[in-house]
Amino acid sequence: MMQTFREMVNDCIRIGLDNNASTMKTLSKLCYSALSKYNIISYYKLHAISKAAGILANRKQSIKRGYKTKNPYLKKYILVSGYGFKVINGILKIPIFSLGSGHNMEYFDIPLNKHTKEILSDPLLIVRSFTITASNTLSICYCKEVAEVECSTIGVDRNLRNLTMGNNENVIQYDLSKAVDVAENTRSIVRSFKRNDIRIRKKIASKYGKRRQNRVNQLLHHVSKQIIAKAKKEKTAIAFERLTYIRRLYQKGNYQGRDYRSKLNGWSFAEIKRQIEYKAQWQGVPIIQLSSGQTRKTSQLCPLRKETPRGKLQRCYPS
Repeated sequence: MMQTFREMVNDCIRIGLDNNASTMKTLSKLCYSALSKYNIISYYKLHAISKAAGILANRKQSIKRGYKTKNPYLKKYILVSGYGFKVINGILKIPIFSLGSGHNMEYFDIPLNKHTKEILSDPLLIVRSFTITASNTLSICYCKEVAEVECSTIGVDRNLRNLTMGNNENVIQYDLSKAVDVAENTRSIVRSFKRNDIRIRKKIASKYGKRRQNRVNQLLHHVSKQIIAKAKKEKTAIAFERLTYIRRLYQKGNYQGRDYRSKLNGWSFAEIKRQIEYKAQWQGVPIIQLSSGQTRKTSQLCPLRKETPRGKLQRCYPS
């Protein structure tokens, strides 16, 4: 089924490229009849079209931004669906075959682990979809209704070696210098290998790059978790400054050293914002995105920081 799903997605991508279509509505009209040759439940056909629409939309965005793109295709075997499945007694039941014209379905059972059962036991959660990959991984997407908290506002300033949040009364600074050290150490390790084989170098760089990403994301996870817990407890909204296109300040040709550019381009300012945003939505904490005019077109230290009384600055060092 995963192989069939992959083939359906690639067929939809080819049809979309031939007709210059990337929206779900247009692709559905063009592709649904072409997928009739596949002997699979119609649930998966709809999600194959949706998956192809997402891939084509990302390609369209890359072209708008001026990036060189190749014709995309789905390489991995996956299976995605948001319809027809059930979660009963800690078992995920996936429909694999329809028994006649009625509602009788044949299901494939996947037992869930203890941690997943505990999460899905919350009656407020709604299971939306699942994704299975060829590497024996299962992802379950779920949601819940959250009431937004009425609160005051605190600002978050993202810097290379720290993240600072606060207002006129109190400022807390979270140390992120370990993330910079991890990035520099990974870069040094990768540069130390001198094997004159591009395939080996790519494999090594991928291995240590993934290790670096996991370590940095775990550090950011601890910081974002503390920020959301504090914001929810004190009933405060979180305001973010606008850092779009900041990478352009550290491009080659800007008369900056290679090490300096590498350090600044490894700054995970978008990842920490992503983590804070989705955790805030889950807890009902409002997020405010400030414009360049509201932040005076600068990401330097906020002028309110100078008005903060001495002794009110707290420094936190996440484990």
